[in-house]
Amino acid sequence: MAAASGGGSSAVQDVSVTWSGHTLDIGEIEAELDRLRYLAAGEPDGDQGFAARASVLNMVVYAEHEDRADHATRVIEDMAENHPSRVVILIANPSDEDSHLEADLAAHCHPNLVAGHRVCCEEIRLSVSGRAARHLHSVAIPLLVPDLPVYVWWTEKLPDDEHTLHGLLETADRLIIDSDRFADGPAGLVRLARLAATEPAAGIGDLNWRRMAPMRELLQRERRVEDVRHHLQSVESVEVRYASDRGAKDSAQTLLFLSWLAGELGWNLGSALGHGRERIELHGRDQRVAVYPVPVDYPAVDPGTIVSIKIACRSELTEALITISRTGDPSHVTVRTEHQGEAAETSVRIPPPHPHELLMDELEAAAHDPEYRRVLNGVQPLERATHAWG
Repeated sequence: MAAASGGGSSAVQDVSVTWSGHTLDIGEIEAELDRLRYLAAGEPDGDQGFAARASVLNMVVYAEHEDRADHATRVIEDMAENHPSRVVILIANPSDEDSHLEADLAAHCHPNLVAGHRVCCEEIRLSVSGRAARHLHSVAIPLLVPDLPVYVWWTEKLPDDEHTLHGLLETADRLIIDSDRFADGPAGLVRLARLAATEPAAGIGDLNWRRMAPMRELLQRERRVEDVRHHLQSVESVEVRYASDRGAKDSAQTLLFLSWLAGELGWNLGSALGHGRERIELHGRDQRVAVYPVPVDYPAVDPGTIVSIKIACRSELTEALITISRTGDPSHVTVRTEHQGEAAETSVRIPPPHPHELLMDELEAAAHDPEYRRVLNGVQPLERATHAWG
């Protein structure tokens, strides 16, 4: 059994201390976590100084690769001061023939200047292989702090065999995924909608939905302008350009945006008719609306990220064009409206959010998000119309 390691006893420094071993004895794990908190405070076991466990939630992280687990650790460390938690990271390798389990423990502690001691986020990392990796819920549940909410952060794409996922959701208050990681964005969202229907007790949060919030908010801001609000009653076409590094990469973000926009403007998603992956048509308020999802080369952002939105409006009396587009600097967006030969343009800075900011938004959200559920359900007819965009 490896000895704990860590450093620093200054009350103004962050401290991380660790322990590694091969046990799954719950009592021994709890004892080692207690010892790590004392080490973080720079005090021997039993002395008055200590680093407090002040968990406000349980976080169960599912990963299949060390790099995803390491990423999760960094994100959780960044938010530990505001959301101290008991974190159980499960690195699963069910394809191994032999069952094997390794445990690594860590206490990531931050100074609480008011209380005069450090507050710790406790991390339990378990590498599980073989048969045990197919029954992770029985491994994770005994390690959770009772009477605290449970969040399951699934860092991978949705699995073909959902047994493990359903098992983890048995005690979960909320499932957090990132639809940007789906290999096939539209089909993955449809599967997520079906999962939501079979697991109604667990709320669903999507980091990709949070990531695209600035684009939605910019359009909502423009929509509050009287002239723009009037024009949006007569939309003729919508073009959504998204970054692609493979020519026609599926974009979950684009499909979520189109479903959201259709709901906001009262379009009938059930009427969606596809013309290849280049065009979708559906019933608007008073006319058919043509929707064009267009992959473009824009290496400054991750593939699948929305690059621009162009909404053309036409009625018997007037025409208008509303455009929201990223500039050469992906942290800046230009909002432009054209009407009756006049144009108005503004530049808005929207720096990409840090991963821990996206995760904190999910932790602070209501357990159930009816808007996202509506948008997720609206994806299904769009996906059928486009045949998963080729």
